[in-house]
Formats: sequence, structure tokens, C-alpha cells
Amino acid sequence: MRGGHAVLTSEPRAGRARRLARAPLPRGFSRVRDRLLAALFVLLCSAVLLTVGGWAGIRRTQDALVDVQEDILPEISNAMALVEQSSQLVSAIPKLVESASPAQLAMQRESAESLLALIDQRARELRTPPEDLRYVISRLRDGLGRSLPELTQRTQQKLVAEGGLAADLATLNELDRSFDTTAPDAPPLDPRLRPLWSSLVQGAMATDEPTIGRLEADVEVQAHRLQDAGLLDTLSPAQRDALARLAAGPRSILAYRHELIRLKADISYLDALSAADAGNLREEMARYVAELRRSAAGRSALVRAKTHDNELLMLGLTLLCITISGMATHYVGRLVREIENIARLMTRLAKGHTDQATPAIARSDELGELARSFDVFREILLAKQQLLRDLNAQRELLETVHQSLTDGLAVFDEHDRLRLWNRRLADMLAGPGARLSAGATPRELFAALPGATRWRAESREPLRPLGDPAAAAWTQHDYVELHTPAGVVLELRSCRMPGGGLVTLATDATARRSIEQQLQQAQKLEVLGQLTGGVAHDFNNYLGTILGNLALLETSVGEDSPARVQWQRVRRAAASAAGLTRRLLAFARKQPLQAEDVRLDDMVEEMRDLVEYSAGPAIEIALALDAPGIDVHLDRGQLENAVLNLALNSAAAMPGGGRLVVATRRLPHPGADASGPASARVELSVEDTGVGMTEEQLARAFEPFYSTRPAGQGSGLGLSIVYGFVRQSGGEIELHSRPGAGTRVALRFPAVERSGASAEAGAEAPASPSAPAPSIPRTLLLVDDDAAFRDTLAEQLQRLGHVVHAATGAEPALAALEGGLVVQGVISDVRLGAGVGGVGLAQRLRERWPATPVLLMSGEVPELALGALAGSATPPGARAQFLQKPFTLGQLGPWLDGLPVPAAAPD
Repeated sequence: MRGGHAVLTSEPRAGRARRLARAPLPRGFSRVRDRLLAALFVLLCSAVLLTVGGWAGIRRTQDALVDVQEDILPEISNAMALVEQSSQLVSAIPKLVESASPAQLAMQRESAESLLALIDQRARELRTPPEDLRYVISRLRDGLGRSLPELTQRTQQKLVAEGGLAADLATLNELDRSFDTTAPDAPPLDPRLRPLWSSLVQGAMATDEPTIGRLEADVEVQAHRLQDAGLLDTLSPAQRDALARLAAGPRSILAYRHELIRLKADISYLDALSAADAGNLREEMARYVAELRRSAAGRSALVRAKTHDNELLMLGLTLLCITISGMATHYVGRLVREIENIARLMTRLAKGHTDQATPAIARSDELGELARSFDVFREILLAKQQLLRDLNAQRELLETVHQSLTDGLAVFDEHDRLRLWNRRLADMLAGPGARLSAGATPRELFAALPGATRWRAESREPLRPLGDPAAAAWTQHDYVELHTPAGVVLELRSCRMPGGGLVTLATDATARRSIEQQLQQAQKLEVLGQLTGGVAHDFNNYLGTILGNLALLETSVGEDSPARVQWQRVRRAAASAAGLTRRLLAFARKQPLQAEDVRLDDMVEEMRDLVEYSAGPAIEIALALDAPGIDVHLDRGQLENAVLNLALNSAAAMPGGGRLVVATRRLPHPGADASGPASARVELSVEDTGVGMTEEQLARAFEPFYSTRPAGQGSGLGLSIVYGFVRQSGGEIELHSRPGAGTRVALRFPAVERSGASAEAGAEAPASPSAPAPSIPRTLLLVDDDAAFRDTLAEQLQRLGHVVHAATGAEPALAALEGGLVVQGVISDVRLGAGVGGVGLAQRLRERWPATPVLLMSGEVPELALGALAGSATPPGARAQFLQKPFTLGQLGPWLDGLPVPAAAPD
């Protein structure tokens, strides 16, 4: 290679080949790999044996546990369930006997039958029950099967008897109350009836058969006595029937009581029989469960014995694996120590120590081969170190040049991924101090740019937002241009490499483009000045025609006429158009200011509606007027235009709504202190609560065509026009703004110094009329090549009583005058088409008819006409004046009044 790099030869490789030929590779188990494989195989066999033995032991233990689980546990579970269900059956029988209602009795019987069925099912599920258990279960099933219906029947009969006995007792209670009644319509019963009642009460309380028999005899004897004595006839029929039913018959108290004693004895017998059978079942089941537990204990001892055998087998296999592992570890340790020695040597070699001897180079196994290969590697490394030193020297030189470039440099591979770049590229794309990552695509690099950055592939194309097309254009076009929101312009020039890939040079063209833009702005201003001067003439002719015809129509449109609103709307629109033309001429510095005394507070108050309409409903408008009685001497229309421009700018800065304050105030004279005389200056300010401006935007705020609004939403002429007007009017302008804190624009003008009397007079002076009052008729010559404007002005003058002769140009006008036409004044446009213009006509009139007053009018540059006339000799009495189109008859009135009076009134 060039540049003094070392060249590698084949001598190290040849020496290595000779050494390897002298030391052939080992064969058989003398190789390290074979020994390690054999040790690993033995270890693997031991592990497999350990696994198989453990698995076999676990299977034996699992089989024993399955035997226990399948034979003993289900049997114990069924036996325990039988014991529990038999206990439930024993407790269900008393509940059945103690049922208080037929419904409860049916429910308890159903529960007992269900338990009996479950006991029968569980008994059939027992695998090997003893003969005694089978007999007890069979006896319980058969006995309860017979006794349960009978027990249910006896209990139901008991419920019926108890209900009848309760009803008879209620009847006895009624009779007891009848013995002591004091009601006048119910006399008390005879006390001799009470023994019979007492015997019945004792019968209801008797608990044995002898007592009931004795009471039955007593009741029968007492009933015969009462019958013989006629005492039963003293009772009411209902009482007599009730007493007879209670004393004898199947529904008597003693009959119910006798039946209850018999039923309770039967029920007690059946209940004891069922309890005895259930108790026998519990005892047999207890013995069976104990036997099952003894069987389960034997099975558990067998499982523990098998588990112990498995543990011994696993322990032996584990010791065998540990022994084999120890032997393998010892052998591997010896190999590792040899490898560590070689690794230590390699580490020292990496640190630059190349003079030590290589260990284990005489071994006949793989370690010897490794040592010999390492020896060859050391020789190659020495050669490469020299090569790297030479390459590093060249790389440092290349990086120095690379990083010293004033332009950004990027190198992409064949897949358009970044491989090489300099710091300047990172500063341009990602900002100062930023870092780029290798492998980045053009799309990822563009993502680091501000979101509002735009691009184009050719200088004549329109700028477009960044996106996938921009990233593709970087690699597909030789030239791409980027424009950031901060005004930075980057030019990306790319070139494809022969082997694939791309090289891009990024240049910051901001300064050059700024100079180009300034040149373009200067050219725009020059062209604009030319255009405004040329267009203003024709446009003002149209406006003059419109305003003139509106003045002619004013008398025909009454104040109460519906067309009056449309007429006023058209007049305002035409006046606004005239004001727009004046503002354009003022910006082009072609419009002379028509200064007048303007009462500042009154003008701002009159503009309130216009400002509110222009700002929109979301903006709150406030006036803070603190300059009463102060006038400024300037162009009123231009001042109104300035205020309107500032209001529109403030409204645009508050898209979500806000507050706009228009204020006036007196300012102290620059040379006066706070206690000095009254103010000699006045300030008009417009302040908003909008987004504000940055320092960079403030610095460029008054530049023509500079706008902070998005493209297509602002011309950039508003503040520049205001600035030009204020400077022309001898005033000052100040701009204060901060981002997020709003903007305040202050216009300062010299105040008109007036005395108190003159100020009051000026305040009370009425406004001049828009049209002059009819004056002495004159004969006038009107010269204009615009027929519409000429006819309109002629009709207006004729309505004032003047005689108007019209001419389309200077030649017809001169011909008419030379033909004997006598006029008191000539009104001529400056532009009269081809031939002699208005200025030339005025010069010829000075030469031929010097006493004839001449009024020049034009919609364009007035300085040209006045300058042409100023240089010529003007005879005494000759007058040449100028009036800007469009104008009103009120502006024309002073010139008409100054014309000479004709000797005789014209026809």
C-alpha cells in the first residue's frame, strides 16, 4: 500500500506450515478431545443410570400408593359416610315423631327415606363388608322399611288427636268464662255444673289409663245427675251440645286423651326399635372402619419400606456420579491450567510484550497445536501492528480534514444507511452538540429537523412539508433544498459512488439566500412603486366615477327609502377602495400626505365599530382614551389605516380570543420633567394579549414582506406601511412584545399647540359639507379621456349650475378654445392617452391664455404634474392647482369659488 505501509509476506505462514508438518496431529485417546468425550460419556451413562433407578423407585412407590388409594381409602370413605348417614338417620326419627304439622311430617319422612336410600347405596358400594355388617344393614333396611310408614301413620294420628284435644280445651275455656259473666243479656251458669267441668279438665290433663277410666265413670254419673236435676235445660242449645260432646263420644276430651296415650306408646316402641337398629349399624361400621385402618397401616409400612430401598439406590448412584465427576474435573483442571498459561501469554502479547517463550509448544495434542498456532499468530501480529500504525496515521489525517470542513459531509452505503459523517452535519441537522447514529436513514435524519421544515428538489419548485417523499428525494436527486422555521436554508448536493452508496455535501446557504432575498425585496419594492403609480390612475378613475354617480343619486334616494342602505353600503365600499389606493401609494412613497388637524380621541371613538368588526366576535375591544381636546396634524385616512392594520395584526395573534386595548395619552415634552407644562406630544397605542413575538421576529417586524403568519395568510406589508406613515408624519413608533405575553405598538406624534379659545372653537366647528352650495354659474372646460368619469363629473358640475364643455383630449380642447370658446376655468386629467397630456395642456394654456385657471387631476403620481408646472414661467394671475382622484365636490368647491366671475351669466 501507499504512504509507507508495511507489506505482509508469506514467510510467517510458510514457517507455520513447516512447524505443523514436523508435529503431526495426535491419534486415538492421546487427543484431548477424545479423552474429554470419553469422560463426558461415562458421566452421561452415570446420570442416565441415576435417572432410570430413581424413576424405577418412584414408580414402585407410586404403585404402592395407588394400591392404598384405590383399595383402602375409598372403602374407608364409604364406611365413614355410612356411619355419618346412620347417625343422621337416628336423629331424623325423633324429628319425625316431634313434627308439629302434616307438612313438617311429610318433609321429615322424606328426609328419613332419603337417608335410608343413601345407606343402602353406600352399603352396596362396600367391596368386602363382613357378614355381620351385611346382616345389620339388611335388618336396618327391612325394619325401617316396615316401621317408617307405621311410625308416620301413628304420628299423623297423634297430630289429629292433639288438634281435637286443643279444640275441646278451647271449648272448656269458653264454658269457664260463662260461669262468671256479668253481662245482662247472658246470665251466669249454675255453679252445680262446675263439677262436671272440673272432671273434664282433669281428664284433659291425665297421663295414664286408670285415671282416664275413673274420670270417664265420674263424668257419666255427673251427666246423669245433671240431666235428672234438669240443670242441663238451663243451658243454651249451643252450650248443651258442646257439653254433651265434651263429656261422651269419640270426640270427647277423655276419648282424645285415651287415644294420645296409646299412640305415644306405639310411637315410643317404633322409635326405640329404629334407634336400636341404627345403633347396631354404627357399632358394626366402627368395627369395620377399625379393620380398614389396620389394613391401611400395613400398606403404609410397605410403602415406607419401598421408599427406603429407593433412597439407598439413589444414594449409591449419586456417589458414583460424584466420583466420575471428580475424576473428570481433575483432568479438565490440568487442561485448563495449560490453557490459562497460553491465555496469560496472549494477554501479555496484547499489552505489547512479544519476547516471552510460548509454553506447551512440544505437546502432541491439541494444546500443542494451539501453542504452535499462537506462535505463528504472534509473528503475524507484529506485522499487523506496524500496518495499523501506518493506517492510524492516515486515518487521523483524514479525520482532521473531515472534521475541519465548513460544510456537512455524509456517506451512505448501498442501502442508503449512514456510515460516515462529520460534526458539522450533526450541527446542521440535529442542532449544536447533537449526535448522529450509524445506520440512520435519510428519513430518520429528517425526523431530527423542526416539524415545520419544508423542502424542494429544485429552486423553482414550491416548498413542501417534510415526509417520505423528502427522504426519497435525498437519495434520488442531486440537489435538495431545506428551509427550517428559523430561516436556515440548507442545500444538500449528492453524488452516487461507483460501487454503490451516496456522498452528500450539506451547505448552509442562509447568508447567501438572505442577500438574495434582500435584493428580491428591493426589486419587489421598485416594481410595486411602478405598478402602484400606473394602476392608481385607472383605478381612481373608476372610483371617481362610482363616487360621483353615488353623489348624483343621493338626492333621489330618500332617508326613508329601502335603497338608502344599499346606497350607503356602496359608498362606503368605494371610499374604502379609495383609501386602499392611497395606502398603496403611501407605501410606494408616491402619495403626498394630506395633513389636517385630527382630534385623536374622537377619531378612535368613531373607529370603534370598524375595529370590532375587523377583530371579530371572539376579541374583546376596550378603549382607554386619555387625550381629550388634543389634535394631531397628519393624514386622517392614513392614521385610520394604521390603527386598522394594528388591530388586524392583534386579532391574528389571538386566534382563540383575547383582549385588544386601543389607548391614547398625553406625553410630557422630551425636555420637561414630571412637574413641567402640559404635554407637547400624544401617544396612540394598540395592545393585545396574543402570542407575542420573539427577539428575532421583533428585529424584522418592520421589514416589507416579512410576516409571522403561515404562507398565504399575510402579505407582510401591514407594519411596514404603518412605519412609513409614522415616519413621514414626523412621529415615532415603538414595538414591545414577548412570547406568550402579548404585543404593544405605540405611535407618538407631536400635538398641535392651541390656545384654550381656539381649541374650543375647533371642537365646536361643524364639519364641512360633502358638496358645495350652488354658486355663481361659470363656464368650464372638462378634459378627460375616460368617458364615464368625464360624464359623471360634468353632470355633477351641471347640477351646481355650471356650463360644462367636455373634450376627450388636449387637441380637441385647444381647438375649442381657438374656435372662440370662452371659459372661466379648465379641469384636465394628467393622462389623456396618446398625444399631449394634461401637463402639456396646462403649459400651452399658460402660454396662450395665461389668465385662465387650470386644475389638474390624476389618480397617479402628483409630483410629476406639479414639478413640470413649477419650472415654467407663470404670468401674473395664472394658477395651476392639483387634485387627487377620486375627490368629492366639497374638495372641488374652493377652486370653483376662486374662479373669475363671468361678465354675463351663461345660458
